[in-house]
Amino acid sequence: MTHPKPSLARTLVFALAGALTAGNCLAADELTPALQASVSSLGQLNGQALACKQMALSTRLRNILIQDAPKERTVGEAFEQATQEAYLAQGQAGKACPDSKSLAGRVDAAAVELRRAVGQAH
Repeated sequence: MTHPKPSLARTLVFALAGALTAGNCLAADELTPALQASVSSLGQLNGQALACKQMALSTRLRNILIQDAPKERTVGEAFEQATQEAYLAQGQAGKACPDSKSLAGRVDAAAVELRRAVGQAH
């Protein structure tokens, strides 16, 4: 029993469909520069909020990340890395903590940038 060979047109259709699907989203381990920057910015703000005992803002930052960022390992790692660096830097530098209103305004701006970056990534 012989199997019919797939037609060239059918093969091209499947190849094109696969290429288009793969091209529309990022690979799991890739972040666009804009997405990387916005996730890092959120992490830096989170580290500063934690160091300054602004727990409500820290919770808000994590919620923004969970709700709006792609559910990818690299996103979480970038956020956590930036959080740790900012937390340590705040403590080592001995800088004064910003007031909660100022920090909240920076959180709002970072959330807008994240949504913009996510929209560009897909």
